[in-house]
Amino acid sequence: MKHALAWLVFPTILFATTAPQPAASYEVTPTRGDRDFMFSFRQSAALAFAPPQENTLSEWQKLPFTWKFFGQDVTGYFISDNGFITFDSTAKASPAANTTLPSAAAPKNSIFALWTDLRMEAGHGQWVGSVYTGTMGAAPNRLHIIYWMSLIPAGGAFQTSAVNFVLALHESGEAEVIYTSGRKGTPVKATVGLLNADGRVGVLAAGPAMDFPAVGFGGEDDQGFKFKPVVK
Repeated sequence: MKHALAWLVFPTILFATTAPQPAASYEVTPTRGDRDFMFSFRQSAALAFAPPQENTLSEWQKLPFTWKFFGQDVTGYFISDNGFITFDSTAKASPAANTTLPSAAAPKNSIFALWTDLRMEAGHGQWVGSVYTGTMGAAPNRLHIIYWMSLIPAGGAFQTSAVNFVLALHESGEAEVIYTSGRKGTPVKATVGLLNADGRVGVLAAGPAMDFPAVGFGGEDDQGFKFKPVVK
């Protein structure tokens, strides 16, 4: 009796491997000197965060253009009185104790212009102790500015300690921090940098013990950092 010959056909299983996507990050460059847009900012400025404030976040601020942060679209942000913004729409806290980056203690999805313990004090005039924002230029080269004006470092008094600094978001994807003027009774220990949305990728420009630089009111000695997006 003949037995039927059974052919066993084994399917070929192909395991596809996906190459890891290049990681978005930033190059950091120290800057010094005037910025033309600083001379025209007040013409387009609007009050975004009014004093008094202590360890709080502003209302949600809508960006005038979609901006990419670590390769992801962001459309708005909260302002912290402690010198940073966060694109995390679920954020509730404005921590005053700054850290290095990355850190689990740092607010995720944030830009730290001068992250340290600051307060916004009322009673010193229209612009003082406030945060103003403004947008200048035309697409695709617009510029959105967040300007912390005369905030007081922890332990200081307005008469002896007040710092002014700017975060500028270029529509092209660059970010720029500028320290415009200030006085300080004691050193300021701050963190400057970026942290991505999951808190794992940080770009540290300075700190966590960076002192506010010695800058006057003329503009030519303004100091800061520029963050240029790169793919690594």
